[in-house]
Amino acid sequence: MRPSKWIYRLVSSISLTAVLTVPALAQDPDPDSVVLLDPILVRVLPSTIGTQAPYPVSVLTGSQLTRATASTFIEEAIRAVPGIQVHNRFNFAVGERIAVRGFGPRSQFGVRGIRVLVDGIPATLPDGQATLDHLDLSSLGRVEALRGPNASLYGNASGGVLHFRTADPAQEPATVSMRWAGGSLGSTMAAEQGDRVSHSMWTLQGVATGRSGSAGYRVGFYTTDFDGYRRNPETNDGTPYGAAKRTVVNGTLTLPLGEGLLRIVGNGMDLDAENPGSLPQDVLDEGNRAAWGFNVRSGAFKDVRQGQIGASWMGSFGSLDSQFALWGIRRELFNPIPGRVIDLKRNAGGVRSLFQGQTSLDKRTTFGWGAGFEIELQRDDRLNFKNKGGEPGDRILDQLEHVTARGLFIQGRLDTVERLSILAGLRYDNINFSATDNFLIAGDPDDTGQREMSAFSPSLGAVLSLSDDSELFGSIGRSFETPTTTELANRSTGAGGFNPNLSPQLGTTIEGGVRTTLDNLLGLELSVFKTDIRDGLVPFEVASDPGRTYFRNAAESHHSGFEVSADAKLSQSFSARLAYTDVDAEYDVFVTDDNDHSGNMIPGLAPRRLDGLLMWEHTRGYIELRGLWQDALPVNDANTAESPAYFVSDLRFGSEQIHAGHFMLAPFISIQNIGNKEYNASVVPNAFGRRFFEPGPSRTFRFGMGVTWANR
Repeated sequence: MRPSKWIYRLVSSISLTAVLTVPALAQDPDPDSVVLLDPILVRVLPSTIGTQAPYPVSVLTGSQLTRATASTFIEEAIRAVPGIQVHNRFNFAVGERIAVRGFGPRSQFGVRGIRVLVDGIPATLPDGQATLDHLDLSSLGRVEALRGPNASLYGNASGGVLHFRTADPAQEPATVSMRWAGGSLGSTMAAEQGDRVSHSMWTLQGVATGRSGSAGYRVGFYTTDFDGYRRNPETNDGTPYGAAKRTVVNGTLTLPLGEGLLRIVGNGMDLDAENPGSLPQDVLDEGNRAAWGFNVRSGAFKDVRQGQIGASWMGSFGSLDSQFALWGIRRELFNPIPGRVIDLKRNAGGVRSLFQGQTSLDKRTTFGWGAGFEIELQRDDRLNFKNKGGEPGDRILDQLEHVTARGLFIQGRLDTVERLSILAGLRYDNINFSATDNFLIAGDPDDTGQREMSAFSPSLGAVLSLSDDSELFGSIGRSFETPTTTELANRSTGAGGFNPNLSPQLGTTIEGGVRTTLDNLLGLELSVFKTDIRDGLVPFEVASDPGRTYFRNAAESHHSGFEVSADAKLSQSFSARLAYTDVDAEYDVFVTDDNDHSGNMIPGLAPRRLDGLLMWEHTRGYIELRGLWQDALPVNDANTAESPAYFVSDLRFGSEQIHAGHFMLAPFISIQNIGNKEYNASVVPNAFGRRFFEPGPSRTFRFGMGVTWANR
């Protein structure tokens, strides 16, 4: 730990940062309730399927997000949602890889191609990069997932929108909750002695929530200690490599103000994590889930602190429904990776406003509209050094990067009594990247420069209600996605500045579908889509710098397929949820200096994926059984290697209804990978040396106890 780290921990919990609070409901929505993914109106039934929208929307709420989990990984919360693939690397240094409709597999760390918000704060920064290591999964109350071309209204992204929302402050009574979870992460083999060494993970969570007068408050913390399960090949004694420690603190305060509600949120995060890297097939065949030796020798790890705070106001402004928001973020990263050490200090923030209104054109027609703007700023102070066993060596890059993003958006919705709704929207984005080269050596060029990228993103959709329980929907729209500052700054030539040859990715999506409900017992949705992409962003590695990812454009490609979602109430106690996704993602025209990949499948994306949940709930307890089947997926542009198909299953059971005076007890047990399968949880597309594979853990046991005290 660096000497000043405790100072940064304090700063991270109080630093001024960001928030745009996208309107949403409390933790448990009533039937036929309304959700506002501004400026888009969505109606949600008591299932995961949103209705009365020209695109697919999925909503997860309440205990299904956190029950019987360690609240450590996003895949524990997002299960059985069509169109969304969460590939869990079990590597805190790079995070989980999330793809929506095929957008996102290029990410070497964090999330790309998806607009992500956490309590309204854009986790996706102005350049399109999102990191979720500050997300407190233990306090989640709601997750909203939007797929389709209307996602373009949210800005710099192609695949969709994910909004993670902390549970709202409790109304009555005030409560204090503590939750502990621990368990095994399988074991590793000590190569020299032949013994197996077991590893563990534990988490501790706490929340205090309630009201004081008209103010609502919620304060929580989460901490985890993760041993990792990838064997250290340098010691050969079973010692793991991939350990992590993470602490997150967060708070929410709501206050009435004028004709509306003021919401203030804050978040602080501290993370230390080793990066075990990906593996080639011959190492996997040894069956020991080793870390990659070069990562270990390079001391690859991530040391990051982040603080953020923001405020938003929602209410009536004259005759209009209005929102005003501002936010800011401070992030400090020290990140040795193979070949170099990255030292990055980031400041980011923004403001946003939205005005909405509605009027009756006549007795048969209603018109609603929303319009607004947002301005986002990002400042990165980037230093790169040669890697000397995890310590900084000679400086090789020193540049100051700025991103300024401006967005204007407008949307209108026309509703008629003939059960037809038409939704049209338009967004304009202008994003300016600039780099100032502070590492000037005699004879070397000055890499100071800038890039400007802008686009209009229109969308048009319609919903036709066939009856009170069934509807048809369809939409068409364009999307715009820039390279991130990291992707622009990573140049295989070793030069500084920004890559002048890397272009933004543009897409046009058309989709249609049908959704229906049967007596509120069964919800079904089918959507069919196709996205044509120009200048798709593609990752690759080079022999001179293995483990570092660079990017180039593929001239033309497409994603097409269909998604099926079913949400059923089988009986008073039994329910089930099923999601099937079929995606055909291919390069239409993609020629590099060495190869022609035209006609090949885009790597990193499973063509088919089936995710299902069977749940039994009773006042005395619950049981959940999950099964996930994923098809084999290509791992390089040439399609000469693939990660095999697999099926894994998980079991959770416990109780949330054990009363003990003022206390409520909630014990649970969970088992992941029941069949003890060997499988690849994630892949690294186009990794040099055929190091494509990131193995998942063996059978994992977890148990825990939640205790809640209520001031009744």
